[in-house]
Amino acid sequence: MEFIDVSAKTIEDAIAKGVAQLAEDGQELVETKVLEQPSNGFLGIGRKPAVVRLFFTSVAKTATQEEVAHVEEQSVAVASKPVATSETEVQDTAVEASEGDVVEKPSKKELSKEDQQEIAEKGKQFLDDMFTQMGLTVVIEKMMTKDKITFQVHGEDLGILIGKHGQTLDAIQYLTNLVAHKDVSGHCHIVVDVENYRSRREETLVNLAKRLASKVKRNRQKVSLEPMNAFERKIIHTALQGDKNVVTNSEGDEPFRHVVITYKK
Repeated sequence: MEFIDVSAKTIEDAIAKGVAQLAEDGQELVETKVLEQPSNGFLGIGRKPAVVRLFFTSVAKTATQEEVAHVEEQSVAVASKPVATSETEVQDTAVEASEGDVVEKPSKKELSKEDQQEIAEKGKQFLDDMFTQMGLTVVIEKMMTKDKITFQVHGEDLGILIGKHGQTLDAIQYLTNLVAHKDVSGHCHIVVDVENYRSRREETLVNLAKRLASKVKRNRQKVSLEPMNAFERKIIHTALQGDKNVVTNSEGDEPFRHVVITYKK
């Protein structure tokens, strides 16, 4: 697999720099790996930058968002080669427990409106700067609730920001959360979306779960899905939790952890 090595003062800056470079070259982020942690040295002597390796594949910049979001049933079978999940996936809102249960993390601190507004402003500024460096013309719609900030990105030919199964989008969201919360007390989860990709992806996964559940009940043989992050696995578990004829479990270790649908006698 092809890759580029990028260095910067911090890990998040290196990833952001690399994502922008890949987007300009029409490449799709597949996986990230930290090669060297940054070091300040002693009194400035021996200072070392962060070095990050970004693995990528080539994609067409003109690909439509529908093509990027589309998931065929054949692509989710374990028989297909699993795609390594980016190390930068965001899983701030939930952690997966055994048997597919998802346990919400307790809130750390009550967030004031002023702090939330500061987080939102820093997050939007980071996205504006990133998209400007990438040469993209976009409109960023901001929506805020008590415990979540959502940035919906609108524009043309933005499939490059999504990547395979949203991996590039997850990386952008991760970086936005890091930058926006720096030097700010409290926490408010930031969601970055592109032309409602996440809701369309959720609908795709729900339909997929139901199709595969029907297959399991018909053949009475378990089916394993491709590796997914915790959020997408939760969608599968939730979609089938009311079906009395099947049971879902998560198996394997990250980044290859996946959902298994089994017939329930």
